[in-house]
Amino acid sequence: MQSIQTRLPTSGDQLVLAAIWASVLLAAVLAYLPGLDGPFLLDDFGSIKPLGDFGGVRDWDTFRAFVFGGHAGPTGRPLALLSFLADANDWPTESWPFKRTNLLIHLLTGIALGVLVTQVLKCIGAGRRDARRIALVTAAVWILHPFLVSTTLYIVQRMAQLAALFLFAGLALYLHGRMQTRAGAWTGYLTMSAAIGVFTPLAMLSKENGILLPMLAGVVEMTIVAGRRDRLPALNRLWSAVFIVLPSAAIFLYLGKIVITGNFFEIRPPRDFSLYERFLTQGRVLADYLQHWYLPKLYTTGVFQDHFIKSTGWFSPPTTLLCYLFHAAAVAFALVRRRELPLLALAILFFYASHLLESTVVNLELYFEHRNYAAAAFLFLPVVEIAYRKLDARGFVLTSLAIVVLAGSFTRYSASVWRSLPSMIESSALKAPTSARAQGQFAKLLFVSGDVDRALAVVDRAIETIPADDPLLLTTRMYFLCATDRLEAGEFDRLAARLEGLPFDSRALKAYNTLAHEILTGSCPNIEAARLEGVFVRMLDVPVNGKPTSLQYSHINFLIGYTRVYRGEGEAALEAFGDSLDARPGPTHAMAMAAMLASNGFNAEALILAERGLAKLREEMAANAKLMYKVKESDILGFIETVRTDLAAGQADDTAGPAE
Repeated sequence: MQSIQTRLPTSGDQLVLAAIWASVLLAAVLAYLPGLDGPFLLDDFGSIKPLGDFGGVRDWDTFRAFVFGGHAGPTGRPLALLSFLADANDWPTESWPFKRTNLLIHLLTGIALGVLVTQVLKCIGAGRRDARRIALVTAAVWILHPFLVSTTLYIVQRMAQLAALFLFAGLALYLHGRMQTRAGAWTGYLTMSAAIGVFTPLAMLSKENGILLPMLAGVVEMTIVAGRRDRLPALNRLWSAVFIVLPSAAIFLYLGKIVITGNFFEIRPPRDFSLYERFLTQGRVLADYLQHWYLPKLYTTGVFQDHFIKSTGWFSPPTTLLCYLFHAAAVAFALVRRRELPLLALAILFFYASHLLESTVVNLELYFEHRNYAAAAFLFLPVVEIAYRKLDARGFVLTSLAIVVLAGSFTRYSASVWRSLPSMIESSALKAPTSARAQGQFAKLLFVSGDVDRALAVVDRAIETIPADDPLLLTTRMYFLCATDRLEAGEFDRLAARLEGLPFDSRALKAYNTLAHEILTGSCPNIEAARLEGVFVRMLDVPVNGKPTSLQYSHINFLIGYTRVYRGEGEAALEAFGDSLDARPGPTHAMAMAAMLASNGFNAEALILAERGLAKLREEMAANAKLMYKVKESDILGFIETVRTDLAAGQADDTAGPAE
């Protein structure tokens, strides 16, 4: 950085810079514009649909229930949920306002990154003009990079966006305070304390990986500050221990506890990998992230990432070990050369530190693009800084413009794919032939459009291509055949035998339910209800499915009870529903099953479940009166009164003698 000019900017420079920033933001709006009309997707429904659970967010009670009732993570992510209220307060609603706000947050986060990069460069001695130019190009590439399209246009990933926004803002404020310490001013430590003490909770309440802010501040200290000890004094040891060392140590202890106590080598449904296998796989995942960042694609598989094959050993596949050797070499290089090459060291260590929670041993999905939203912040910074030093002004401008235009063009194309659900599904299915989710969704799209034979061909090809049996694909095939009256008993038994031996995937509950409904309502005359019930009963023989406290056990028993209701076996259905409630008690769950029993004439059994639901509701309300449920006590009491009336009327009819 010593060769960068340090001339102060003129007012003309500042106007030009402001105009270029405005152009970058406008280019981002134009690039993302096609995708703003896209639909709600997958996890969007779990987080946004509760807007309508209590008739809309209209008062303090419904506000509290929505904002503080989240289940996306340990914190509930209330700040992210609060932000959704800026777009709607009821359900159903339109997706456009949510995507518009996501884009606005993306632009604000890009601006915050620009401020942060400027602070980083000033900290290592760059002049204000040079720092602002390099920061502008670095932030522009980040804002327009196509690998971040899925984060910006997937509404629920606003959680990741807000966490990144607060991380960048907190680090920028931290560096501002850090530079104040060179004058020995106590205000520097006050500013740094506020940066970590305020922005860490804000980031965490948006998404849990916001807890990494103190550690990321430590990364800045190890690289940027360590390279300029002549300009900045060492941190006060007590302050450093309280605000950086102890929070960072707590994260490592948490991860270590998972390794020691988390059944590290056992597969825990709904995942089909152990924590050990996940850890092995993340080496290849991180390498793939880096490849996408430096060699971007026109379109990725977006939300469908289940095709990424897990590693089962250091040499299975062989790239597992090679990738970890690469990551180890990169980290070692950054640590050794952090003083001589602070920007490169920052980019490397910030990337790996940002992935510490989501890309190691926490039991999450193997791969998601949004995990790079904050992690990729500095990946282009060393490249831009070198280009700024090595190229003349014209060469730097043309090179930067070419990169930004290329990234923006890719983003525009990707956003156009996100315009509609059919285009997203078809593009993902073509790009990921081994993604069961993408292939299943594509097949359903074809089926709904009336192209049944092609839908079956897609499912059959996926079942044959994907190494392991997937319950979603198997049930989808049975559903297609059933709905078109093509499902024969032999084919049903063949597919069912494959399903019965699998760990039950609770995410496929809706698919099982849909298939059961088709069979039980007579759409498959060749398949008796008893045959279907036998499939669900035999699923409990799989050890992981048969654990009486597991979610799988609860869901399977619900399906058994559902089947028995249609078979006219009220008492047997009640037994299965009771087992389901024993595993996962809850008033809403109880009332859903009670309603099913009552609507099919099993009033006595419905009363038992309704009273059980009422008792559970009162128990939980006594423990926490602020809780709100989709079902209220008055609703249950009204249901009980109605069912008792119907039951009494039925008994009266049974006991009435013949008319004289």
